[in-house]
Amino acid sequence: SACLLFLVIVFFPTVESLTCETCDFKILGYCMHTDPVNCTGSQTNCFTGVAKFTISLLNIYERGCIEPAECRNETGSILYVNYTVTRTCCSTDLCNGATFIQPGFTAALCAALLAVWSQLGF
Repeated sequence: SACLLFLVIVFFPTVESLTCETCDFKILGYCMHTDPVNCTGSQTNCFTGVAKFTISLLNIYERGCIEPAECRNETGSILYVNYTVTRTCCSTDLCNGATFIQPGFTAALCAALLAVWSQLGF
């Protein structure tokens, strides 16, 4: 019985899925709230990605689970509109969860802009 248990553990190791962050709420491309998600199947990487279109200011930001073969940048065209997709991949739990701008930096930037604005008499 102990020998059978040993064989099961050795030959059938448990595979824990990777946990990645997804972005539920974005403002101007900045993730304001993330939720963890368990990756499934061949999705063994986390990613953060952005799709940029040349004709507009529209950028699409995304993060979540991805297959290793998809961890690449790409360019293309849809209806004569060029785009570039940039993906950054990693392979440890919650490795894609850092926000694009930290709240402390945002507060400091706002304070600096407010100080300059008040000096200009606005």
